[in-house]
Order: sequence, then C-alpha cells, then structure tokens
Amino acid sequence: MNAKEIISSGILELYCMGLTSAAETAEVAAWAEQYPEVAAEIEAIQSGLESYAQAQAVEPAPSVKEKLFAAINTGKAAPFVEIKTEEKATAKVYSISPAWKYAAAASMVLLVGSIVLNVVLNNKYQSANKELASTQNELQQQKDMADAMKKESDLIGDKNAKPFILAGMADVPDADARIYWMKNSGDVYIDPSNLPKPEKGKQYQFWAIVDGVPVSGGMIDTDFEIDGKKVRLQKMKAFGKAQAFAVSLEDAGPEKPAPTKVMAMGKI
Repeated sequence: MNAKEIISSGILELYCMGLTSAAETAEVAAWAEQYPEVAAEIEAIQSGLESYAQAQAVEPAPSVKEKLFAAINTGKAAPFVEIKTEEKATAKVYSISPAWKYAAAASMVLLVGSIVLNVVLNNKYQSANKELASTQNELQQQKDMADAMKKESDLIGDKNAKPFILAGMADVPDADARIYWMKNSGDVYIDPSNLPKPEKGKQYQFWAIVDGVPVSGGMIDTDFEIDGKKVRLQKMKAFGKAQAFAVSLEDAGPEKPAPTKVMAMGKI
C-alpha cells in the first residue's frame, strides 16, 4: 500500500490505541520509517489522543487518591474513607481489585479510540464528498464542452449555413474571422478564434452593412471558454439582409454606435 492508502485504512488509529497485533505493529513501524507522511499522521493521532485524555481527566481528592492507588497496587481492600462535604454528607469508597483496574483502562482506551476513529472517519467522509463534488463538476464541464462542440458541428454541416471569410484589413492582414449566415433564418454566427487577442481594455464588435450603413451585431467575447477550451462559434444579432459583415476594435463595454477601427471585412 502507498502512504495515502495506509492513512485511510484506519490501522494507524488502532496502532496508536494499542489494539494492533504484533505483526501489525511491526508493519506500522516499518511504514512510519518508509513514509514521512505516515509518521506525521501517527504523531497527529497520538497528540489527539493525549489532548482528549487530558481534557477529560478528573483530579480526585488527595485523600481518596492515596487510598485508591494503595488498594490497586496491593490488591487488598481499602479501608473505609469518610469524605465530609459542606452539607455534612458522607461518601463511602470501597476497594477496587486489580482485574477491574485493567478492565477500566481497556474501556477508556476503547472509548477514546471510538471517538478518535469517528472523528477521523468523518473527516475522510467530508473529504470524499468534496472529491465527488469536484468530479461531478468536471463531468458537467466536459458535457457542456461536448454539447457545444456538437452544436458547432451541426451548425457548420447545416445546408442553410453559408460561410463567409472576413479578411484582415491592409494594416492587420492576420485579423481573419469566419462567419456562418443562416439563409433560412438570417441568424449569424462568428468564429473569432483567428482574431488577435485584443489588448487590455479593448474588445471586438461585430457589424453588418445594411443598405450601406453599419449596424451593430453585438460585442464579441474572444475569451469564452468551457473547461479551459475556447468555444469558437458565437451567435450574434440576426439581420434580414446585409451586403457585407465586418469586425471592429473598440473600447470594452457597451456597443458603440459606429465602428472605430475596422479589423476585418467581407462582402456577401
């Protein structure tokens, strides 16, 4: 087993409570020497057990403590001890046999061990839930990406989709873009993946030339991604008719009433 599997197995908690067999104890000791993280986990568990024991410890009265431990060590009956309280009440303390001493110690170890084990298992349960949520989120992102790619593929293959190339202007010859104009509906989709990344504070805007006048088709999001991968096609505003399409570079923000710097253009 690797270190992660060892830590999650629960054997380290049993080891720290003295409940492992001789073979298991030797195995854990070997793991602690081999894996620093296992040794660190053992130290953390032991520290937790010690902190819990100290927090739950109850200090007996000195007179009772002396008589009680005398009886435990000798195995003889302890003499009657009278403890007077403010209300003049008395309490009797009887002898405890050595057998009960070990039974009580074992019960305390099991109790503490059960609490520690529950805490450890609860922490691992919470960790597993987080990992599950992360995995589900990743799966959803993959599904969204697959759906987007299928939509793009279906659109490109549609018989009504008429592709056009918007070629870069003379001063920006590499600023190409592709659009798909749906002849049956007038919808327009743009693939801006070949446009240069705009500088900070700038954004591309889409235009249609209708009756010789530029009409805004909306701002273009060149950073639209799903799961770290760019989604190419973006739906822009629909036009009933147009003679040409263009892309301009504008200040980021709301749509501009007229293009400032045309980057690419193509006639129908």
